[in-house]
Amino acid sequence: MSIKQFAVDAERRPRTGWRILGYFVCWFALYGGVLYLVAGPEPTVVRNVIAHLVVVGAGVGVTAMFRCFVDRRRWRDIGLVAPDRRQLAFIAAGFAAGVTVVGLWFAVQLALGSAKVTGFELTERGVVGTTGVLAVGFLYYATSATTEEMAFRGYIFQNLRERLPMTWAVGLTGLLFASGHFIGGSAGPLHFAIGLLDFVLFSSLMILTRLRTGALWMAISFHAAWNWAQDYLFGVGVAGEDDYHNALVHVRLDGPSLLVGGPHNADTDLLTILLEVMLIIGYCWYTRARRPAEARS
Repeated sequence: MSIKQFAVDAERRPRTGWRILGYFVCWFALYGGVLYLVAGPEPTVVRNVIAHLVVVGAGVGVTAMFRCFVDRRRWRDIGLVAPDRRQLAFIAAGFAAGVTVVGLWFAVQLALGSAKVTGFELTERGVVGTTGVLAVGFLYYATSATTEEMAFRGYIFQNLRERLPMTWAVGLTGLLFASGHFIGGSAGPLHFAIGLLDFVLFSSLMILTRLRTGALWMAISFHAAWNWAQDYLFGVGVAGEDDYHNALVHVRLDGPSLLVGGPHNADTDLLTILLEVMLIIGYCWYTRARRPAEARS
């Protein structure tokens, strides 16, 4: 194979791996660069909000540039299209499901004695202040979920899907998604492995919603709701420490690390893995059960 054949395909485009690598580097540089330059090292709320909005706009621009001029393929194929009434219903369902699943995780931890409620944000900030914090927090996670879903379940997955069998495309997308997150850290190899599996399963679930709904909107709303509920409703983002920050419910996690997660990520736990597996199986069953009925209507 010549250098040219190694670098470009038959359509004179960079090969799939090079396109994804280039996009990956540009996406991370854009995400980190915009947040640092616009928000700054000690951002105010206003600057942080502006930075997150700029990231979404810049992310759409970079993704469109790669899709249209590097891939030379249709933009709509990555799943980010104008939402119609059907997609709006999927957005609502995704949000409700994301909050419900995290609420279930929290309820199980309470029942097992692994989580303890230590206070409520309403008593410290009042209704207006707490509502403002929850709204700003959701904006943060809605923008980050949009950029991540557009990048991973949109651009990267679509490129892999066009080149590889579906199983490989799903698995590699999950591994790339995991590489973009801090997992395990000082918790050791076991929590790293659990965290890796968590992110791959989460990514697979988001891909499943994209394939079944025909767009990214349900994945975006579920992803945003999941993170928002963890950090701003129940404050369970970090295990082993008081992590309520601005959460509606102030929580302390004191259970076994395999149950509540490692010291740097509450997602590195077996309960989250179980819930994600149940979600994937349940969603597959539900959508398959509805297809015959929809076909008859």
